[in-house]
Amino acid sequence: MFVRSIFAIITLVMAAPTLAQSSDNHDAAHQAADAREMPVTQSLNNQVSATVTQAQTANAVAQAQNESNQAQYQSDLAAYEQAVRNHHRDVLSTDATYMRQREAYALAMRDWRAQVEMCRKGYQKVCDLPAPDPMKYM
Repeated sequence: MFVRSIFAIITLVMAAPTLAQSSDNHDAAHQAADAREMPVTQSLNNQVSATVTQAQTANAVAQAQNESNQAQYQSDLAAYEQAVRNHHRDVLSTDATYMRQREAYALAMRDWRAQVEMCRKGYQKVCDLPAPDPMKYM
């Protein structure tokens, strides 16, 4: 018995919104209200639609600009990376040239010291020789 009562109460609670909605909306008062509200509602809907269209257009323009900016950024990044590689290649080349020049100078100085030592020992012919040229050691 108690279960039947609970079931009846639940049924009535669930059916109440449906019953409230099923009232006759086609009477003269509702039709007059609909006639007054319809143009306002349509106008508001049109405004919302126009705003949505403007937002979509602005978003499309922003997206296109972002894609353009991203492409430019990628291009700039690739150019920068190429410049770094070129600079690195130049540095390595300069370093290699510097190492060769240093080695040539060291060899020329070694030979010059030997020449000076031989001159001090009395080898006159060696004293008359020009100093070694580092460019000949490269």
